Amino acid sequence: MKRTNKLFYFYALFVFCYLAQGQNTKIEGDLRKWHKITLTFEGQELSEDDAFNPFLNYRLNVTFKNGDLTYVVPGFYAADGNASESSSTKGKIWKVRFRPDKTGKWEYRVSFRKGVNIAVNDSIEAGEPISFNGANGSFDVADVESGSSTPESKGRIKYTGERYLRYAETNEAFLKGGADSPEDFLGYYEFDQTPASHKYSPHAKDWKLGDPVWQKNKGKNIIGALNYLASKGMNAVYFLTMNVQGDGKDVWPWIHENERYRFDCSKLDQWEVVFDHMDKLGLMLHIVLQETENELLLDIGQLGVQRKLYLRELIARFSHHLGVTWNLGEENGPVHWSPKGQDDNDRKAMMEYIKLNDPYQNFVALHTHSVPEEQDQILLPLLGNRNLDGPSIQIHDPNLVHETTKKWIRESQKTDKIWVVNLDEIGPADVGAKPDADDPTHDEVRGPVLWGNLMAGGAGVEWYFGYKFAHMDLNCEDWRSRDALWDQTKIALDFFHSYLPFSEMHNADNLTKNDDDFVFAKNREIYAIYIPEVRKTEIDLLDLNETYTVSWFNPRTGGKLQKGTKRQIKGGKGIDIGLPPNKEGDWVALLKRKKVLKKENTLKPEVVTLDALGDFEVDQNNEGPSFYRDELNGVLAIDASNENNREDYAVAHTVFRGEEGLYKASFISMAENDGESAYIIRLNGTILDTIVNPEVNENFKGVEHVLGKVFLYKYDVIQIESKVMTNGKIPENDGTAWSRGRWSALKLVPNNFSLKELLKDRSPFVEENGFLEVEAESFHFKTNNGTKRDWVIQSRDMDDKEVSGHARTASMGAYIEALPDTRVTHDDALFHGENFFPIAGIGGVVSYKIRINNPGKYYVWASAFSSGSEDNGVHVGIDEKWPESGSRMQWCEGKDRWTWSSAQRLLDNHCGTPNTIFLNFESAGEYIVSFSMREDGFEMDKWIITTDNSFNPE
Repeated sequence: MKRTNKLFYFYALFVFCYLAQGQNTKIEGDLRKWHKITLTFEGQELSEDDAFNPFLNYRLNVTFKNGDLTYVVPGFYAADGNASESSSTKGKIWKVRFRPDKTGKWEYRVSFRKGVNIAVNDSIEAGEPISFNGANGSFDVADVESGSSTPESKGRIKYTGERYLRYAETNEAFLKGGADSPEDFLGYYEFDQTPASHKYSPHAKDWKLGDPVWQKNKGKNIIGALNYLASKGMNAVYFLTMNVQGDGKDVWPWIHENERYRFDCSKLDQWEVVFDHMDKLGLMLHIVLQETENELLLDIGQLGVQRKLYLRELIARFSHHLGVTWNLGEENGPVHWSPKGQDDNDRKAMMEYIKLNDPYQNFVALHTHSVPEEQDQILLPLLGNRNLDGPSIQIHDPNLVHETTKKWIRESQKTDKIWVVNLDEIGPADVGAKPDADDPTHDEVRGPVLWGNLMAGGAGVEWYFGYKFAHMDLNCEDWRSRDALWDQTKIALDFFHSYLPFSEMHNADNLTKNDDDFVFAKNREIYAIYIPEVRKTEIDLLDLNETYTVSWFNPRTGGKLQKGTKRQIKGGKGIDIGLPPNKEGDWVALLKRKKVLKKENTLKPEVVTLDALGDFEVDQNNEGPSFYRDELNGVLAIDASNENNREDYAVAHTVFRGEEGLYKASFISMAENDGESAYIIRLNGTILDTIVNPEVNENFKGVEHVLGKVFLYKYDVIQIESKVMTNGKIPENDGTAWSRGRWSALKLVPNNFSLKELLKDRSPFVEENGFLEVEAESFHFKTNNGTKRDWVIQSRDMDDKEVSGHARTASMGAYIEALPDTRVTHDDALFHGENFFPIAGIGGVVSYKIRINNPGKYYVWASAFSSGSEDNGVHVGIDEKWPESGSRMQWCEGKDRWTWSSAQRLLDNHCGTPNTIFLNFESAGEYIVSFSMREDGFEMDKWIITTDNSFNPE
């Protein structure tokens, strides 16, 4: 009875929608979310070889709307509408294939126009309306069936701005495992007008009753091959849709190998039968649009009529499928052995056209050359391009897979477009992934390639078959030739899905000391360690005292987690994780925190300042020298007078507790005149940068080193290493003086943070005749810079009598103060990074947008209220830069009243010399002037900039 009700409901829904349309519109398909729905229209009789080309000179687009969702879906000429069965080349039928991603009422409106080259004309009004143009109607879409396990229940596989694709309905991350060979998979003998390169006879037995065929019995072998691959747990197949002049020379969508403007309706409908079955099996269509030998075949590589028409036809027919990769081309771009190829502009134009015309915004990838240097030439200019979702990596040396995957994830994370990095072809070209008969264990590719990609944060693999072995890339007939390889691939994918929150994890190889380990981590929660051979393994879990369970997984045989020599470990530095159950082969260790961390809300990344004295912990068990606290300068330093401290680095670490994201990092050191100290900055043990201080004449000088962009995860471990140096210039005792490796902070600014961009719509304060005066409380922006102090407006309207007293005498009855104020006198505790900020730009900041009409050198004055010895300093900067000329504004005189100063504090003159604080404005225009805290409790009423070096506001 239940089955009958379901069938009746579907029939009623289908009939309602069908009858609601005009006579020329037919709607077919299951009217449910994510299911394929086909709209069929009848026009005039045409043929594939019609004098007025139906593929080029007619354009069918249907606009679908449901609430705020709108899709413009291209349609196609379908001959008699049943060409896969009839092999017809003529007819009156046009079709549009649509997959709704929302339940409810969908309205549609048809645009059908005729004109020369109109199919590749983007103008809505191009050509003239004909036949069923303007047809419209609606249909209701129900939800996917509750409890269903069909591919439709997961939804479309989509790029979402992360390292992994995701299923749109369930939000589950997609990890790929599949076949890269044969690349001419569609060179199948039972497709119309196709050379008989492949028969897939060994897979005839894998076809099942009820599976699709065409023309009575055709297609069983290719359908059986897909059944087999899906039965092994694979979820992707790589294939060319055009290899004219390429390696196979057996696949093309046109009516003839030498045709470029007319498509073979029956062949493409037969492809659709196969692709529909791939949807049913959960297999992604990895559509490779061309190869290196023919990338100039259409329009000499450019985006002209031929290329646009080719792309539009494929998009119209196949973009609706649940899992689609549009691969711009195999081995794309010129190299020394193939010097003629598409250039950067060609690639960008092609991917943009796909994104503009694919209504479903399917994944767009680019297949690379096999050598890292050649990959760099093509991929580096594409970083950050909004239309490329990731590289399809080919690599000559399998041992480079892990580092290559890491590289492109890391480089893309520095942009606004994070790439999905798949490994789709391994070399050498004559080897690839060997048949089981030649390599029954697959040890040479399982670790370096499969686990190498996944443990780097890669999105999965497809296996290429080398040409020196049976069932190779162009003649593979039997996917069972790599039966064990599919098993090992599924074992890896199952491990990730079953045991790891992998989409929340990241690579952290250098947490262990063994160079060839792969480490994948969600900081403070779970760590997976791939160990290629059994040996002692130590991991650094710095700043972590939590207990972790230790389990082991066999990547060769799979199965359940196993126990090793240690059941649990406690966090710390260099912790031995124990050994697996036996010492044979490779293993994966799984460290899992016993006490589950409470899930925290994700916030927008903010500026984070990590202070050397306040936020870093000195590694006392470091074998080399150790830091001491130089409170006077607010830095960590090394005792260079001890000769034992001169040969190695001192180490300090901290745990990043900000929000995950991309940051602009800068390191603030203290340069010294007796030597140029060296520094190493590490992230989870991996070197981010190495730095050497510049030569300076001053005893001490704060220096900001720009580290560039870095992607950080919550609880990442950051290490700063420092080494003393001597330049041999300053005599001391029996030798020369040494620097002390001093440094003060690491500053992290969210990548998209820009004061100028943030304040672009604010009206600036305008300088006139070399003079500008601004009320301090009239700031345009303020931030605590990730510290515990902030600027607060105080006014005469407040209840606090003491505050009101200051406000009553302040200009305009208000001022700003750095609060809370915990250090009033010299005897109060000093905490660097909390109540004292000796380096400009580290403490809380207030900023003002100004316009300079008369460029030049401007002296800076500020009116401050100082009531003690520890509330009388501030820094001033310009355009998020903090020049030495704006550092350490100082107030000594005029206590307990509003007092003007433009003096700079110096080592030999703490009160400074008047008129020594200044900023340079090199040209007329808009600037941002900012003040940053030096001491808490500082009160500022207003500030002035002037070109008059004799000016005194008193």
